[in-house]
This record gives sequence, structure tokens and C-alpha cells, in this order.
Amino acid sequence: MKKLCALLLALLLLGSLAPASAEETDPLSLFSIRNGRRDEKKVALTVDDSFALDWTWEIRDLFHEYGIVGTFFPVGVQVHPEDRAEWQKILDYGNEIGSHNMGHYKMGGSNPWDIIRALGRFQETLDAALGYHYQVNSFRPPFGNTSNEQGNGNPFRHAVELFGYEHVVLWEVSQTDPDQAYHKTKNGSILLYHARKKDFDCLKELIPRLQADGYEFVTISQLCGFGENEISSEPYVYRKEDYENK
Repeated sequence: MKKLCALLLALLLLGSLAPASAEETDPLSLFSIRNGRRDEKKVALTVDDSFALDWTWEIRDLFHEYGIVGTFFPVGVQVHPEDRAEWQKILDYGNEIGSHNMGHYKMGGSNPWDIIRALGRFQETLDAALGYHYQVNSFRPPFGNTSNEQGNGNPFRHAVELFGYEHVVLWEVSQTDPDQAYHKTKNGSILLYHARKKDFDCLKELIPRLQADGYEFVTISQLCGFGENEISSEPYVYRKEDYENK
């Protein structure tokens, strides 16, 4: 009997020391974030690329129509001062703008200084388009690529953190079929979409279904606790020397 009790006690101790499951892991303890907290009925819709600006504005207006917000991750080459009113309307409607790099290429194997420059150029480009400094809180690398061909993500991570981002934002749900997207979505889900018609059509059906289930739609910064996007009158200008001494 004593041996049996000792065995049961050992099993209980091992269970208490077992690592937390993916469902229980605090997402902010990770460098690459795929979801928010599971104990809150919140989700984040994200819209990448903005290669088709007309569909970017259509999705923005769709969010506004349903009274929700999301996060837009445009590539910097699509962000121009002549579209200032349209980008500003994204922010005026309560949405967030995040970085998706200047161009849509894999960054994981890039030289660290090239990565820092790309992140700086995006911030510089966005500020020039808006006409003021809007501090970007979130960064999504194109293709979700965070490592080189050898699978080493340390140089990429070091560069991203040196620039000032503690995390990169990936995704949990990437479905343009509204039924599949609906069934895959759960508390804390980050959903990936792009500025194009089939994604708009999916969102038009998906949003009211998730609203009917009681989900609250938030930005990435709100979902992940990144804080408010700081705003100031002086636009950001990238200078390599600002990062060399960090």
C-alpha cells in the first residue's frame, strides 16, 4: 500500500511539473505570436499586403459598416502621400496599421542591418504618407518567414528586437471559405486576410456570424496588450546610427 501511495504521489508531482499545453501558454511569452488569450472572447482580423488598394478601402468600410476594427499590414511600396485621406480614414475608424515590410519578400535570411533598414523605411514611409508620426506597434513578416534556409531564426530575431519590436505577429486562421474560417475561429484567434475580392466576400459572411456568437473584434495591439500607438507631430526618419549603439 505504501508503495502504491508513493507511486500515485510521484505521478501527481510529474503532472504538476509538465509543461503547459499550447492552449495554456501565454502568447506574450513567445517571439512569434499566433493568437491572444484563450480566456477572453476576442479575435483580431488582419488584412495583409494592400496590393489592391480599392479592396483595402472596401474591407475598411466593411469593418466600419459592422462597427468593428482590425489591423491592416500593408507593404510600404503601396503607402503613398496621395492616399493620405484613405489611410487616415483607416485610423479614424479605430483600426490599426502594422508593418509588413517595404516589399513582399522573405526576410528570415536577410542581413540583420538590411532587416533593420527595411523596418525603419516602412515606419518612415508610413509617417510621410500620414504627415505625422504614427508609432507602429506590430510587425508581420511576409510569408511568416522568420528564419534562414538553415532554420536559424536568431539573426532575424536579434535584428527585429534591436529595431524595437518584442514580437512578430503571425496568424492562427487563414481561410477564405467562411464556413471553414468560422469553425476554426476560437477565443484569441488571429485571422489572416488579404486585400482582394474573395477575402472581402468571406469577411462579409464571416463577421456577422462571429458577432452573433458574441465575439469582440479588436486590433492586434489590443489583443496582445501592446498599448496605444503613440502619435507625435515629428515624422520618423531612419538613421542607421540610431541603432548601432544599442
